[in-house]
Amino acid sequence: MDLGIKHKIAIVSGSTAGIGLAIATALAHEAALVVVNGRTEARVDAALEQIRQSVKNDRVRGVAADLGTAQGVETFLSQVPEAAILINNLGIFEVKPFLEIPGRGLAAFL
Repeated sequence: MDLGIKHKIAIVSGSTAGIGLAIATALAHEAALVVVNGRTEARVDAALEQIRQSVKNDRVRGVAADLGTAQGVETFLSQVPEAAILINNLGIFEVKPFLEIPGRGLAAFL
């Protein structure tokens, strides 16, 4: 399938395992310039290795940063200041009305 995203920068937050990793891998198959994100360097490196084994795409890179914190977002944005595609695979851990969710993390910068 050709989604028309070849060479576009695609950020996938929370992409070191599960659905996020599957999405990052699918985007790499489409020749997007994928940025993998996780909270630790070890998890990001492991995810990158897994994607590179599946897809012969050397344009996959990672940024270790906790996007649930302002410092993590600043770290991430200093390394990836822009992108064409954002897949936000992060969320809150408790049920609460939308308007009561504090403006934290990546959403506060959008």
